[in-house]
Amino acid sequence: MELITKCSNWNCSSRIIAANSARNFLNPSLAVEKALEKGILKNGQDVLEVGAGNLRNVSFISHKIKSACLRAFEVETTIQKFTENYASFLKAGGMIIPSFPNRTKYDAIICTFVLETICPKASRNYLLKKIHQSLKRGGILIASFRGVSGVIGSKYKECPKKEGWLTPLHTFIKPYTIKEIRSLLKSCGFSEVDFFQDYRVDTPKNIHLAAR
Repeated sequence: MELITKCSNWNCSSRIIAANSARNFLNPSLAVEKALEKGILKNGQDVLEVGAGNLRNVSFISHKIKSACLRAFEVETTIQKFTENYASFLKAGGMIIPSFPNRTKYDAIICTFVLETICPKASRNYLLKKIHQSLKRGGILIASFRGVSGVIGSKYKECPKKEGWLTPLHTFIKPYTIKEIRSLLKSCGFSEVDFFQDYRVDTPKNIHLAAR
């Protein structure tokens, strides 16, 4: 994935290990579960997961809907980290796309706990705009973000550019508020946002949504 901007603070950015952001969670993101419950993800769709990690989301979807074309995009270091998962995904009929964005359009794109691990802001925005452009007319983004109350603590250090936080695992995280997410999605072309939970504060631990 080619991102247009790299952080100018090389001393900091060179220490980031992107694959460490991909954890071996067993359960799918709540956003994916809710999208299936509400019929947003359904039979016969072309579905792509950007930043597929250990494939927990698309693997879960494959057992819930029929005749869907499921694709995954991930950086090579993360694919190597979860080699067996990706081999099983391919064997079951899934596809791993070598690059994103490309010319393919999708009914739905899943991107959970990914955008906030990308630094700097210009690269996050670039990826989200490309996701928007890669959706079919009427297509939908299923997304999850880390919220402010789920990140800030004594284990995190503010990055030199004040873009977000550096973690003990040598990863980057930019937590979002509800207000910030609305603004981010709108600036990248999404005019409608539906949250999957009733957030009564602006700073929940995790934020799950669908955007059109």
